[in-house]
Amino acid sequence: MTVTLVTPSPVHHYSGMAPGFIAGLYREEELSFDLAALASAAGARLLTGHVEAVDPVERSLNLGDGRHLGYDLVSFDVGSGPAGAATPGFPEHALSVKPLSRAVAVRRRLEELAATPGDGARRVVVVGAGSAGVEVAFAAARVLDDAGVPRQITLLEAGHRILSRYDETFRRRARRALGGRRVEVRQRAPVARLVAEGVEMEEGGRLPSDLTLWLTGPAAPPLFRGSGLPLDDRGYLLVDETLRAPGHPRVFAAGDCATPESNRDTPKAGVYAVRQSPLLWRSLTLAAAGEDPARHGVFYQPQDGFLSLLNTCDGKALFSWKGFSAHARWAWWLKNWIDRRFMRRYR
Repeated sequence: MTVTLVTPSPVHHYSGMAPGFIAGLYREEELSFDLAALASAAGARLLTGHVEAVDPVERSLNLGDGRHLGYDLVSFDVGSGPAGAATPGFPEHALSVKPLSRAVAVRRRLEELAATPGDGARRVVVVGAGSAGVEVAFAAARVLDDAGVPRQITLLEAGHRILSRYDETFRRRARRALGGRRVEVRQRAPVARLVAEGVEMEEGGRLPSDLTLWLTGPAAPPLFRGSGLPLDDRGYLLVDETLRAPGHPRVFAAGDCATPESNRDTPKAGVYAVRQSPLLWRSLTLAAAGEDPARHGVFYQPQDGFLSLLNTCDGKALFSWKGFSAHARWAWWLKNWIDRRFMRRYR
């Protein structure tokens, strides 16, 4: 049996430490997975490329450079893209952290902005006030404050509240922390288009920006479009309890790119992908042996909730677990310990 890992880059960056990296708290190697080494250790071959389409009838993958790769079994864990990528001016005038390798470019641009000559305020606009947007706003504040330059950071949220998946107590703590770092928060502020000079708002007016960071919610990856595979109403691949696409026994998926058919409200968050991975491996090994994973009791059930730790890049973190929340130094210690322990597993 030949196992092939297809990936756009031989290095992958861990999302949990990306805001800390942008803030200058970690070196790039501390949050990087060496995929070539991992593939070699697993007896797999690494193929660098970007999969643009899948044909489940022909059992083949179409790569962006024109190559085609056949398969007997295929498993997707390609994550999600940024919502609103069709916004006019997005590719020309904004930076996203998806894929995560772009966190390197975000940090570089912040450092360049901090080093730009002049006495005027460096203006950063962060679009999207979910957990990623909030953390990156804190990271941008840290970089510019460490450089000792004047700055203006604005966090835009199209909806009526930031961190919409959290309870109000946690949101209040986050708003206080953002206010303490002089990050302006604007809610009910959808973006109409991006231009070189800044962000044009749907309600009218333009918000000047020297650097616009795009951290909106997730969007389904385009590679499943037109494939004939079962999709939910947002374009994510549907999977059953064994993480197999219904009606397509050779196709599996996990993580943000997939939606459990029986739990369609499962959040698009990395903690679910981590919990799915051992079950996915069991399903794939059984399927490769000609066995039905369902007959062997393979059954994925999303957890009810998860521990959430947001790095505020000031030696503290925002903590949320089963209704309890805090903003404290011990929460940062806990987050740093969990993240470093996770990375050590893949060294």
